Amino acid sequence: MSVVQSIYSDNEMRIQVNENMRTRDIISLRKSLAERRRSGITPVIGEFKRSSPSGFRLTEGVSPAAYFRKLAEMKVAGISVLTEPKHFLGSYSDLVEAQSTGLPLLAKDFISNERMIMSSYNSGADAVLLIADFLSRENLSKLVAFASGLGMESLVEFHDPEFLVNYEPCDSCLLGYNRRNLITMKIEDNTMQILKLLRDIPGPKILESGLKYGSIDPYMEKRFDGFLIGTSLLEAKEGSV
Repeated sequence: MSVVQSIYSDNEMRIQVNENMRTRDIISLRKSLAERRRSGITPVIGEFKRSSPSGFRLTEGVSPAAYFRKLAEMKVAGISVLTEPKHFLGSYSDLVEAQSTGLPLLAKDFISNERMIMSSYNSGADAVLLIADFLSRENLSKLVAFASGLGMESLVEFHDPEFLVNYEPCDSCLLGYNRRNLITMKIEDNTMQILKLLRDIPGPKILESGLKYGSIDPYMEKRFDGFLIGTSLLEAKEGSV
C-alpha cells in the first residue's frame, strides 16, 4: 500500500474541526487567478507544507505567518495549505492563520468525506483539493456538490489520464494536472500529451508539482490558467524569489 493509499484508509479516524474559525467570507480562487492573469501577473498558487514523503522538510525556524505575508507581497493568486497531519505534518491551524492574508485558501489534503470538507471550511478554506485518481466518479461528484453548497470551490486533480473521466466540469470547479505520481512520489511529466486531453474541457486548468517560481515555460504559461508551486518557494532564501 502506498503512503497516499494509507492516508485515505486512515481518514475515518481524522479529528473533525467543529468550531467555526472563519474570519472572512469565501474568496473565489477562480476569480483571483483570472484577475492576476488580466493584470499581467503569472497566476500562482503558493503552497505551504511542513513535510512530504517525497523528501521535503521545512527548514527549522521558518515562520508560517512570515511566509504567508511573503506570498501576499508577491501577489500570488492564492495559498495552498497542506493539512494532512501524519505524513505531511499539516494542521488546520495553518489554514486559520493564513486567513489574515486576505487571499483565497486551498485546503490541500486527501479528502474523501464531507466531514473533512467541513473541517476545511471551519478552518477558513475557500477551496478544497479532490483527487480523481483515488475517488470514484460518484463520490467525487458528491464532494464537489457538498463543497459548492458551502460556497467553496473544488480543485479536482488527476495524474493518470485514465481518471480524467471522473471529472465533470462545473462553475465551482478547477481542473488540475499533477505531474507527480502519488503512488511512486516521482515526477512523471506528460504535460504535452495531457494538454491535448484538456483542450475541449471548459474551466480553469492548473499545472502542479515540480515547478519553479519565475521559470515557468512560456508555452505552458499560455496554456494553463494557474500554477501550484510549493517546494521552490519554501526553499528559496528571503528576497530571492
